[in-house]
Amino acid sequence: MKKYIYTTILMITAASSYAFEVTGDHFKANFTIDSVTVAENQATINVSSKSADVGQYGKVYLSYTFTSNPAIKSSGTWEGHGRGISPDGVMQRGILKGVWTRDGGVIHMKSLDSVSDGVNYMQGTLNLLTGNVDIEVYAVK
Repeated sequence: MKKYIYTTILMITAASSYAFEVTGDHFKANFTIDSVTVAENQATINVSSKSADVGQYGKVYLSYTFTSNPAIKSSGTWEGHGRGISPDGVMQRGILKGVWTRDGGVIHMKSLDSVSDGVNYMQGTLNLLTGNVDIEVYAVK
Protein backbone atom coordinates (compact mmCIF):
# COMPACT_ATOMS: atom_id res chain seq x y z
CA MET A 1 0.00 0.00 0.00
CA LYS A 2 2.87 2.39 0.79
CA LYS A 3 4.28 1.86 -2.71
CA TYR A 4 0.89 2.77 -4.19
CA ILE A 5 0.67 5.99 -2.16
CA TYR A 6 4.26 6.99 -3.01
CA THR A 7 3.67 6.23 -6.69
CA THR A 8 0.48 8.33 -6.69
CA ILE A 9 2.23 11.24 -5.00
CA LEU A 10 5.13 10.99 -7.45
CA MET A 11 2.76 10.97 -10.43
CA ILE A 12 0.86 14.02 -9.16
CA THR A 13 4.10 15.88 -8.46
CA ALA A 14 5.51 14.99 -11.87
CA ALA A 15 2.32 16.04 -13.67
CA SER A 16 2.16 19.38 -11.86
CA SER A 17 5.81 20.11 -12.63
CA TYR A 18 4.90 20.24 -16.34
CA ALA A 19 2.24 22.91 -15.75
CA PHE A 20 3.44 26.33 -16.86
CA GLU A 21 1.62 29.47 -15.87
CA VAL A 22 2.98 32.98 -15.90
CA THR A 23 1.78 35.43 -13.27
CA GLY A 24 2.77 38.83 -11.98
CA ASP A 25 2.91 42.38 -13.24
CA HIS A 26 2.47 42.55 -16.98
CA PHE A 27 0.87 44.52 -19.75
CA LYS A 28 -1.08 43.55 -22.84
CA ALA A 29 -0.52 45.05 -26.27
CA ASN A 30 -2.19 44.91 -29.66
CA PHE A 31 -0.40 45.21 -32.99
CA THR A 32 -1.26 45.10 -36.67
CA ILE A 33 0.69 43.30 -39.37
CA ASP A 34 2.26 45.94 -41.64
CA SER A 35 4.10 43.69 -44.11
CA VAL A 36 5.20 40.12 -44.79
CA THR A 37 8.26 38.95 -46.72
CA VAL A 38 8.48 35.23 -47.50
CA ALA A 39 11.42 32.98 -48.34
CA GLU A 40 11.79 29.23 -48.78
CA ASN A 41 11.98 28.31 -45.07
CA GLN A 42 11.44 31.72 -43.47
CA ALA A 43 9.00 34.57 -43.28
CA THR A 44 9.59 38.04 -41.86
CA ILE A 45 6.55 39.77 -40.44
CA ASN A 46 6.67 43.47 -39.50
CA VAL A 47 4.11 44.76 -37.02
CA SER A 48 3.37 48.04 -35.26
CA SER A 49 1.27 48.94 -32.24
CA LYS A 50 -2.11 50.44 -32.93
CA SER A 51 -1.41 53.28 -30.47
CA ALA A 52 1.36 54.66 -28.26
CA ASP A 53 0.24 52.81 -25.13
CA VAL A 54 2.43 49.69 -25.11
CA GLY A 55 3.50 49.72 -21.47
CA GLN A 56 6.54 51.91 -20.85
CA TYR A 57 7.56 51.51 -24.53
CA GLY A 58 4.94 53.79 -26.10
CA LYS A 59 4.59 53.32 -29.87
CA VAL A 60 6.28 50.03 -30.81
CA TYR A 61 7.57 48.55 -34.07
CA LEU A 62 8.58 44.87 -34.22
CA SER A 63 10.11 42.65 -36.85
CA TYR A 64 9.81 38.85 -36.48
CA THR A 65 11.67 36.38 -38.67
CA PHE A 66 10.08 32.94 -38.37
CA THR A 67 12.11 29.87 -39.35
CA SER A 68 10.35 26.55 -39.87
CA ASN A 69 11.55 23.39 -38.16
CA PRO A 70 11.74 20.79 -40.95
CA ALA A 71 11.48 17.93 -38.42
CA ILE A 72 8.33 19.22 -36.66
CA LYS A 73 5.31 20.36 -38.64
CA SER A 74 3.84 23.78 -37.90
CA SER A 75 6.52 24.97 -35.49
CA GLY A 76 9.96 26.48 -35.30
CA THR A 77 11.99 29.32 -33.88
CA TRP A 78 11.94 33.04 -34.47
CA GLU A 79 14.10 36.03 -33.80
CA GLY A 80 13.39 39.68 -34.09
CA HIS A 81 14.07 43.24 -33.14
CA GLY A 82 11.90 45.88 -31.58
CA ARG A 83 11.93 49.62 -31.12
CA GLY A 84 9.65 51.68 -28.94
CA ILE A 85 9.36 55.41 -28.49
CA SER A 86 7.53 56.73 -25.42
CA PRO A 87 5.42 59.90 -25.57
CA ASP A 88 8.25 61.79 -23.82
CA GLY A 89 10.79 60.71 -26.46
CA VAL A 90 12.62 57.85 -24.68
CA MET A 91 13.76 55.21 -27.18
CA GLN A 92 13.91 51.55 -26.08
CA ARG A 93 15.23 48.68 -28.17
CA GLY A 94 15.14 44.93 -27.85
CA ILE A 95 16.54 41.71 -29.23
CA LEU A 96 13.81 39.07 -29.37
CA LYS A 97 14.21 35.27 -29.55
CA GLY A 98 11.56 32.64 -29.21
CA VAL A 99 9.63 29.61 -30.40
CA TRP A 100 6.37 29.31 -32.30
CA THR A 101 3.66 26.82 -33.16
CA ARG A 102 0.90 27.28 -35.72
CA ASP A 103 -2.71 26.18 -35.36
CA GLY A 104 -4.54 26.92 -38.59
CA GLY A 105 -4.09 30.63 -39.31
CA VAL A 106 -2.88 31.50 -35.80
CA ILE A 107 0.77 31.49 -34.73
CA HIS A 108 1.35 31.06 -30.99
CA MET A 109 4.60 32.71 -29.83
CA LYS A 110 6.69 32.63 -26.67
CA SER A 111 10.03 34.35 -26.08
CA LEU A 112 12.61 35.72 -23.70
CA ASP A 113 13.70 39.16 -24.83
CA SER A 114 16.72 41.27 -23.99
CA VAL A 115 15.41 44.84 -23.86
CA SER A 116 17.32 48.01 -23.00
CA ASP A 117 15.48 48.21 -19.66
CA GLY A 118 15.83 44.52 -18.69
CA VAL A 119 14.62 41.06 -19.67
CA ASN A 120 11.02 40.31 -20.63
CA TYR A 121 9.01 37.14 -21.15
CA MET A 122 6.45 37.47 -23.94
CA GLN A 123 3.58 35.23 -25.00
CA GLY A 124 0.99 35.93 -27.61
CA THR A 125 -0.72 35.15 -30.89
CA LEU A 126 -0.29 36.40 -34.42
CA ASN A 127 -3.39 35.89 -36.57
CA LEU A 128 -2.37 35.55 -40.22
CA LEU A 129 -5.98 35.86 -41.40
CA THR A 130 -7.02 39.03 -39.55
CA GLY A 131 -3.60 40.69 -39.25
CA ASN A 132 -4.00 41.13 -35.49
CA VAL A 133 -1.20 40.43 -33.02
CA ASP A 134 -2.03 40.20 -29.31
CA ILE A 135 0.71 39.79 -26.71
CA GLU A 136 1.34 39.86 -22.97
CA VAL A 137 4.70 41.03 -21.63
CA TYR A 138 6.11 40.17 -18.19
CA ALA A 139 9.26 41.66 -16.68
CA VAL A 140 11.73 38.96 -15.61
CA LYS A 141 13.40 39.83 -12.34
